[in-house]
Formats: sequence, structure tokens, C-alpha cells
Amino acid sequence: MIKMIATDLDGTMLKNDWSVSGINAKAVETAQGQGVRWMTVTGRSYRGAMPLMQQYGINCGYVLMNGAEFRDEEGRLIFAEDMDPEKAAKVCRKLDAEGIKFEINTDHGDYATTKEMKYADFLEEGWQQIFEKKYKIRKILCFSKDTEKIKRLKQEIFEETGLSVLSSFADNMEVTAPKAQKGIMLKQVAEYYDIKSEEVVVFGDGWNDLSMIDQFPESYAMKNGTRELKERAAHITEYTNEESGVGKTVLKLLARKNP
Repeated sequence: MIKMIATDLDGTMLKNDWSVSGINAKAVETAQGQGVRWMTVTGRSYRGAMPLMQQYGINCGYVLMNGAEFRDEEGRLIFAEDMDPEKAAKVCRKLDAEGIKFEINTDHGDYATTKEMKYADFLEEGWQQIFEKKYKIRKILCFSKDTEKIKRLKQEIFEETGLSVLSSFADNMEVTAPKAQKGIMLKQVAEYYDIKSEEVVVFGDGWNDLSMIDQFPESYAMKNGTRELKERAAHITEYTNEESGVGKTVLKLLARKNP
């Protein structure tokens, strides 16, 4: 029996224009109507994820920033994994020296060294103020069209700090505490609700979904997902994120496993 459904957002639950299809919204409503918990598991912060779901009438729990936070349906913070401040500052200095703009997600909100980050406040006085104020750092995010530079920096940052360094796409990098991974946090959430791993169904499409796919036996890689994810997932959806792959799969599963 299914007791929890957990889905990534970008490339999975969301279409490429960041919208939620009618079929996907119906799947959430149907699942919750049967008492199944719906969990959004994303690299985004609460500020970047909740409004997207709320505009489609979806109220759910959130594993955020690749596993740095878990918030319940009311938005209350239940679990958090903070980065070591010295290591986080080292990452910021490195990105700054490379000329890469970045976003810092903290316990006080989301901030960025550029105005181009839609869901973050611009740091007019520089990123150092975040550390001077002793905010707790949950994630550092950056983008670059130079994918080779991103690949190099991921390796260097991991070797120099031991932090978790992942990507949703080839042009981005997401740095968190070592235990702030989707699979680790979602496992903790399942235990919090007394739900067994085999009672959870997970969906993902990217590299930062690997820990989630590996942690839960009933795993689905999106048809549009990365090759590595498809190789490691138990199943591959018949449809892409543009074709409501999550919703169509969930409705079939609920009819079969939760009659």
C-alpha cells in the first residue's frame, strides 16, 4: 500500500514553464483524498517552491534545498541540516574569485550576489554580511554557462570541504551539508510519520535525485531524466514531465495498490 508519494519539482512535477498540469494536480488531490502524504522534494528553498504549488491549490510537505530542510504542510520547520560556517564561507570566497554569482539560502531567508535570482534578495553590501550576522547556511547555489568550469569547481569544492556538491542540471551547482541529501532527509521524514520505505513512491529526473532513487525501492526516473538516474531507478515513467508523467503514473498506481 502507498502511504507517501515524493516528487522532485523541476523536470518532474513541473512542466518546463514551471507550471503544474491538470493531471498532476488531480493526482495530488486523489492521493491526498486517500490519505496518502504528498511530499515535494526539491533543490529549491521554501520561498522558491511553495508559491508554485500553492497557486494550483496544492498543500503538501516539503523537503527543501536538496535535503537541508523539512517543512510540514503548515510550513513549520521540523528538521534542518546546516552547513559548517567556515566551509560555507570558503565556498563563497571561491565562487567570488571565479567571478560566479551565487545564492545563499539561510535560516533568515534567501540572498544573492546578483539581482537575477528571482526568489532571493540582492546583497548590496556583499555576501560577507550573511556570515557577519551569523545566519545559519543551508545551501549555496550558482549557475554558469561554462559547464566545464562548473564540473571543475564541483570537484575542487568537494575535495577541499567534504560538503555535498550536486547538480540539478549541467549548468548549476548546489552545495549543502554532507547529510543534506534528498534521500537521507526523506528517509527521516518517512520515519517521522512511521512510514516504511516500501510504502513510499519517489519520482525524479536529475543528478540530485540519485540519493532518493537509491534509498527507496519503489522509485521512478522520468522519461526525460538523466541516463544514470534511469539506470538506477526501479522504473522509468512512460511519459515526460511535459506529458504529465508523474500524474499519469500516480493515478495508475493508486488504482492498483490503493483500491
